[in-house]
Amino acid sequence: MNFKNIKVYHFFWITTLLILIVGIFKNYSNENSAIDINIHDTYYVITNFDLTIVLILLYFFNGFGYWLVKKKLNRNLIKTLTIIHSIIFIGGFITYWSVFLYCEINKNELFPLFDDYEIINKTLVLILLLIVGIGIPIYITNLLIAILNKRKSL
Repeated sequence: MNFKNIKVYHFFWITTLLILIVGIFKNYSNENSAIDINIHDTYYVITNFDLTIVLILLYFFNGFGYWLVKKKLNRNLIKTLTIIHSIIFIGGFITYWSVFLYCEINKNELFPLFDDYEIINKTLVLILLLIVGIGIPIYITNLLIAILNKRKSL
């Protein structure tokens, strides 16, 4: 396989498929599974299926935006911004699942009521802040610069 032919939108679409596969298996293994987020005295409960749908749409439309600008509009993207955005989004996905698997492997079996969800939740919040605070603005800036730039790609 020639890796020069793999474009950035392929990485986002592959990540979309991975999210779909993980989401389906997580939903079938435990139908009542959900993520609960505690902010002061309020709990926000999001089912894994809803979170899977949101993440699928987010990653798919990121790849679709890059595909649209590169293939259909024939515009050049800024390589540095594309790399930073991809590292934040795809690296965040890999980081979250690495921390999740680490916590599952090192689960404390002696005291089953104690879990490592604090570490997982802190990782999730940090990744969410990186995506919303840095990743999405870089993505929008990159697409707008490419669309408004008069030079077409070769």
